Amino acid sequence: MWFWIIGRKGEPTDEDLMARYQAGEVQALGVLYDRYARRLKAFAWQQGARRPDDVVQDAFMRIVRNGASFKGDAKFKTWLFSIARNLCIDASRRDRFRIMPSLDQPIRDPDSATLGDRVADTAPTADAHRTTEGRQFRDDFEVALAALPEEQREVFVLRQSSGLAFAEIADVTGTNENTAKSRMRYALQALREALKEHI
Repeated sequence: MWFWIIGRKGEPTDEDLMARYQAGEVQALGVLYDRYARRLKAFAWQQGARRPDDVVQDAFMRIVRNGASFKGDAKFKTWLFSIARNLCIDASRRDRFRIMPSLDQPIRDPDSATLGDRVADTAPTADAHRTTEGRQFRDDFEVALAALPEEQREVFVLRQSSGLAFAEIADVTGTNENTAKSRMRYALQALREALKEHI
């Protein structure tokens, strides 16, 4: 019989699920995947990964291969995002050698415009579908986020999109908590400045 620490809403904690997976309960990893796949994908997109689904799959494959190395010293969430971060860094290094991005590649996330969409169209109604304020804000936000220094963007994404606490962000990025908070502050200042016409 399993005894575990109950998290919010009566569910087992991430760490308990990982312990159950290590003990041979394969379904526990499926629960962890369901909890984190969307957040990891969003994190990977916002880190500039060209294939965020691959980052998610690779992160969980590393858990399958190296699951025994998780000792519970850190939170599972911190460990998982550290793996995803390293995969994004590795992918970024590989992608630097790619000369031209595909025109069909979404710019920031699966729902964003592609580079091909951004190419000028001489038809009079070409911009008619993209003139709403919400769409313009989103486009401007994507550009502003991409323009942030990598360290600031990473902290912003981990905090805002992935919901990590500053202590967890410090663990993921290998910095201290004050550095994480400082990077977040600079990121917010830069975003406010870049988006001031929308505020």
